Amino acid sequence: MNNQPIARELVLVGAGHSHVLLLRMLGMKPIPGLRVTLISPSSRTPYSGMLPGLIAGHYTEDQVYIDLLPLCRFAGASFIRDHLVGLDLVNQSLVCQSRQGIRYDLLSLDVGIRPGGLPSGDQVIPVKPISQFLAGWRSFLEEFGRQEGGSTPRQLGFVGAGAGGVELCLAVDHFLTEHFPGTDRQLHLFTERARILPGYTAGVRRRFETLLDRRGIILHRNFHATDYLGGDLVSSQGNHVALDHAFWVTHGAAPTWLADSGLAVDDGGFVRVRDTLQVEGFEHVFAVGDCATMVNHPRPRAGVYAVRQGKPLNRNLRALLLGRKLHAYHPQSQFLSLISTGDKQAVAARNGLSVAGPWVWRWKNWIDVRFMNQFQHLPQMTAAPAGPLVAEFEQQMQCGGCGSKVSSDLLREVLTELTSDMTSDTRPNRSLVPGDDAALSTIPAGKLLLQSVDHFRAFYDDPYVLARIAVNHALSDIYACGGDPVTAMVLLTLPFAKPDVTRGLLRQVMAGTLRQLAQDEVELVGGHTSEGVEMSIGFAVSGLVTRDALWHKTGLTPGEALILTRPLGTGVIFAADMQHRAKGSWVMAALEQMLVSNRAAARVLARYPVSACTDVTGFGLAGHAIEMLQGSSAGLAINAAALPILDGAVDCLLGIGKNGSIKSTLHESNRRAATLAMPVDIPIKKPEVEIIFDPQTAGGLLAGVRQDQAAACVAELHQAGYADAVVLGRVTDAPGLVIL
Repeated sequence: MNNQPIARELVLVGAGHSHVLLLRMLGMKPIPGLRVTLISPSSRTPYSGMLPGLIAGHYTEDQVYIDLLPLCRFAGASFIRDHLVGLDLVNQSLVCQSRQGIRYDLLSLDVGIRPGGLPSGDQVIPVKPISQFLAGWRSFLEEFGRQEGGSTPRQLGFVGAGAGGVELCLAVDHFLTEHFPGTDRQLHLFTERARILPGYTAGVRRRFETLLDRRGIILHRNFHATDYLGGDLVSSQGNHVALDHAFWVTHGAAPTWLADSGLAVDDGGFVRVRDTLQVEGFEHVFAVGDCATMVNHPRPRAGVYAVRQGKPLNRNLRALLLGRKLHAYHPQSQFLSLISTGDKQAVAARNGLSVAGPWVWRWKNWIDVRFMNQFQHLPQMTAAPAGPLVAEFEQQMQCGGCGSKVSSDLLREVLTELTSDMTSDTRPNRSLVPGDDAALSTIPAGKLLLQSVDHFRAFYDDPYVLARIAVNHALSDIYACGGDPVTAMVLLTLPFAKPDVTRGLLRQVMAGTLRQLAQDEVELVGGHTSEGVEMSIGFAVSGLVTRDALWHKTGLTPGEALILTRPLGTGVIFAADMQHRAKGSWVMAALEQMLVSNRAAARVLARYPVSACTDVTGFGLAGHAIEMLQGSSAGLAINAAALPILDGAVDCLLGIGKNGSIKSTLHESNRRAATLAMPVDIPIKKPEVEIIFDPQTAGGLLAGVRQDQAAACVAELHQAGYADAVVLGRVTDAPGLVIL
């Protein structure tokens, strides 16, 4: 987290080559006072230069993917996993699939392209975007393997004979030869021209045409593919070729929302940019990579140009922010082209000359691996000194006490705007705009009032997601008591920032808060907002319960089963994330669990005789389980094999690579507290069970039920969406906590 006051916001949309290089440069040389946010539909992005090698089987996915979350941590940037669907250029804000109103001072687009002229059908596999292609490739291999040994040759087509299509065709041929040697198949390559590899010399084309012929790959010339119908690839001339699968590697098209946004676009819908990489007519919007067209220097849409745009984009963003002169970028007209042949050989071409052989592939491999090492081995950096943007705050000291509150007009404006956007079924019953000094609620007859409060500092730099998690974390205390939460009050500290930035952050927090509260049918009745050095958020919540439905934390009796509704590991995963050592997929999976409310789980448990219940949070599974034994002479036997653990948590505990194990800062304190409370017997040969001391945020429910009803209860929890719910162990006569 960056604790500098925020003066400007830079939003990067898309994780193309230019943007990942920009993020690394921002990590190496931050701009104090700048908040950076990356929006991408995936938490990792593939390097296109190594795609043929991956398909051919020379690389693993981890070797060709750039993990965006460690990179964003390194750059001090927020990460939002979402799809952009539109721009509001007047108000300088973005509209995503799951939210809207993400503001920016500067915007940069690196969103790539979509498949062009793509026919429908499960047998058509588009190569763009690459991240989706790899999922299609895995599905293809599963199906291909199931049909191995069939009597009819498998017909596979590759539509598009540019460098990408030729490389992919040869890579697939090599992989299938190596891994499915007994399978009868026929590969086809289709080009709408008379020749393959447009833009390359006759010598390069002859090399590859000879290679295709030697591999037995049929080349279809002057075949303009327009559709795939009933298992046939159809051309504009009416020709048909029967194919079991068609890999679509034609020139891509621009995302449709670019033209709809009001940005300047060319005839193909690609964003028109000046030599400074700024969009024509919008000096605060930049565009790079395949989605952009340099008006004065049009070039083919190739990864080599996107890589080269990283540095000028970084230079001109800094210049615009700091009031300096922007510099024109002139892309090279010639570049070295390295085209792989699938079998650890390659062809190098430049300036009309070409060479080939295994050494060219080794050269290409060295270049690609060196590029990826920039992102897979991020250096340790020291804090950056304050700069011109932060100096804007020095004109007035930041106040404390009530002087640090977010202004009432700003709060009123955001809340009014959010509630007006809501539908009638999600709009609160009472106004959220500040009114009386305190909220008034009536307790129905026969009900008991439950109250709880939870608050934590930001551990993930997406205010919208963080707010939703904080709601779940707070409401869990009410569910753990068997109650229904009815009202909530927000306790929010926002980082010091300019008013427009504060407004944007507040909008994201409140949008996430209202969405999650609406899902749990809880009403927001007030709260307190202030400013500080970093973001923190919490909620004071109230709930209702009848006396006969009330669950207590203690009351376990020997012979009962102990049920856990959700997996463990959020503490250690986010500890690794803060050190740039967690995979993005681990973090995303942990976030998805934390965004699941305990509401449905509590309702399932309410249909069974629950003797005691609590939620698993900061004290870890062991600490909260021991709390459930207070006042009794019983103990617990937990089955180590039954422990549900999030992906990556054990990797962190056991050590990632040569860097040693990772634990949350509260882990050892939880361990000491548990062992002081009662004997804890942990098998030495099962270090993964250390997860029982890992502190959880927005964790699951832990409940004791009758042994003969435990299996039915877990089955209902699975049906309710809690796939990791398990019978964790049993309550024993002997005091102590034993891991079996």
